[in-house]
Amino acid sequence: MQTIEQGDIYWVTLTGVGSEQSGRRPCIIMSRLAVNNAGRTVIVVPMTTTVTSANPYYRILLPVSEIIKDPSCASTIQTSVAKCDHARVLDKSLLEGKIGKLTQTAVIAVGLGLAYVFDIR
Repeated sequence: MQTIEQGDIYWVTLTGVGSEQSGRRPCIIMSRLAVNNAGRTVIVVPMTTTVTSANPYYRILLPVSEIIKDPSCASTIQTSVAKCDHARVLDKSLLEGKIGKLTQTAVIAVGLGLAYVFDIR
């Protein structure tokens, strides 16, 4: 598998119970490069295209202009929301296909959303 970097976006089929995100959806890699290279897991934040779920604290709006599409991706890029309150650990084998990556500004915004969720000051 190619190098997995913070901010990369992959298709992942998530399993979930109740209100957890589930189904095939884009997920943002938010673990740092050293963590991604060290083991078999990554930390991801699922995305949704339900932009009405966005808020300024932990559901981060990601305009199309903040998503850089991978040349191999056939999917249409849409304005999305990073659901930081649904962050989870995944085995790297669950990463299906690379969609693209976030701009550095968007990675910082999602990181701030995670800091809010985990009360990191």
